[in-house]
Amino acid sequence: MKKSTVFALAGLGAAAGIGAFAIHSYLDVMYKETIPKGLAKRVMEMTDNGEYEPLHKMCEESMKWVDSQDIETITMNSDRGEELKGFLLMADKPSKVFTVFAHGYRANHRGDSANFFKYYHDKGFNYLAVDHTASGESGGDWVGFDYYESQDMLKWLNYLIDRFGEDISITLHGVSMGGATVCRMADKVPPQVKLIVADCPYTSAIDEFTSVAAGAGIKKTAPYILKGMNYLNKRLAGYDLADTDVRQSVINSRVPMLFVHGAADDFVPTYMGEELYNLCGNEKDILIVDNAVHASSIVVDTEGYQKKLDEFIDKYIK
Repeated sequence: MKKSTVFALAGLGAAAGIGAFAIHSYLDVMYKETIPKGLAKRVMEMTDNGEYEPLHKMCEESMKWVDSQDIETITMNSDRGEELKGFLLMADKPSKVFTVFAHGYRANHRGDSANFFKYYHDKGFNYLAVDHTASGESGGDWVGFDYYESQDMLKWLNYLIDRFGEDISITLHGVSMGGATVCRMADKVPPQVKLIVADCPYTSAIDEFTSVAAGAGIKKTAPYILKGMNYLNKRLAGYDLADTDVRQSVINSRVPMLFVHGAADDFVPTYMGEELYNLCGNEKDILIVDNAVHASSIVVDTEGYQKKLDEFIDKYIK
């Protein structure tokens, strides 16, 4: 066999391998969590050394209290026709203040949202935790990585305003993908929103995927894999991953923003939260929690986190 033929076949084989990895990665990352584990998830699991166990335990303990409360389940349809679920805990005394919480990737209202139910309830706020598209009890097939989630969250805000009146005050709080979601809403929120808390947000899905790939040792082929994933995403999920970039929304933020990030976060690197803090065009503050890995600032320094929340919220919610 000629060398040119061998090289051509090798090139085709390499391209096919990259293509297969891109397809598996795409479905594993973007499609609702009902399919067997793909290559991308296996790569991520290889880097998991149990450091998130304290976070999982905190969520479980938090839900014991939440499950003892009178939670109203709300159903709403997205503009895409998907059925979305929200979970509302009203304050013990009548209140015109609401917190709306956006959870992280592959989570739901029983995940990182759970760790803030009691905190906001104790402040006398009403608390709405939603299940994003393709997550929890909500419908939908494709994760939006803030693109669809931010659109749906704006609908949830309108729902609260229509139901409880235009004189309500709203705080937005999001973690990880939820942090990016509330960042992307920052230049679009109605006047009822008084502040945003963005915990470990990424700057864009492309930046986040590139960081995860680099952490897994996939560097040279990562641009080709991401290009293949985005090609599929535009045709299947209906949006461009480039449209998940939250920077411009943060620059044009209509409300004050508090950024929180773990100093030991190597999943959504700390520099992403710091970059967004520096870009924010409104009043702002930042909390960097020493020794906290991804989404774990509330676990590592519960008291410090809640103190910073108190200071920031009390400044803008009277």
